[in-house]
Order: sequence, then structure tokens, then C-alpha cells
Amino acid sequence: MQVGRFTTVLIVALALQAVTGVVGAAFDIIKYAGAAYLVWIGWGYLTSRHGIAIDRPVSARSPLQQAASGFFVLWSNPKALIFFGAFLPQFVNPHYPAWPQVIVLGLIEMGAGLVVDSTYIYLAAKARGALGDGRVLVVNRIAGVMLIGAALWLALQHQA
Repeated sequence: MQVGRFTTVLIVALALQAVTGVVGAAFDIIKYAGAAYLVWIGWGYLTSRHGIAIDRPVSARSPLQQAASGFFVLWSNPKALIFFGAFLPQFVNPHYPAWPQVIVLGLIEMGAGLVVDSTYIYLAAKARGALGDGRVLVVNRIAGVMLIGAALWLALQHQA
């Protein structure tokens, strides 16, 4: 997933540099589009009725197969590209070139993602049977509220 994340960050950095080089107002458009996207994801969590499948068989895969799977899962989901494209530019100073800032921000996100992903994968594997559908729905509701709150915060930010 980290390789997929890094290639996504590179695409966003190059695209953002091209867009902001042509239109300085693109930051506001990206900000509001990003906020709208976060509201959409948050609403999806709030209205989700999905639980988890406890009894699904798990097949053994090699580390290379797992790495390829993570890469292709990330790249087959356009939400990852949209997320990076909507979220990272919020923290870019428009007075400096965008692409190096996006690369640094992306690397920071990747580091945080590696720690968080590793932690929740470990905890999820240990607690898989303890988290029933009712608790999953509560977690979804909390995530939805947090994402909508983040969208409101982003929309109200003013670029210096």
C-alpha cells in the first residue's frame, strides 16, 4: 500500500503543480471540492448498514502477493487519488512551488499511515471476533461525524 500511496502522491503533486501554475484560484476550488468529498464519505459512514464477516475463510499468500494486492487495491480505488488530491493541497503554501510541498506532505501521510495501518491491522486481527455488527455501526457513525467535521473545518480555512 505504501508504494501505491507514494505513486498516488507523485501524481497529485505533478497535477497540482500544473493546475496551480495556470490558475491560482484552483486552491479554493480544490478546497471546496475536497470538503464536499469528505462530507460525501462521512455521510456514507453515517448511513452505512454494513457489518463484518467473521466466518470468511482466509487463504495464505506470499509477501509478494500481499504487496501486489495492496498496491492494486489502492490503485483500483479512485477514492485514494481523490482523497490525496483533495486533502494534501489544503496545507500547501501557494507562494511556493506546490509539488515539493505535496511530496513532503505525502511522505508524512505515508509515515503516519504506516504506523496507523500496522496498528489497526494488528488490533483487528486480535479482536476480530469481539467486534460485532452493532459495534461496527457505532464506529462507522463516529467516523462519519469526524469526516464531516473535518470537511467543515477545511471549508472554513482561509489560505494566507
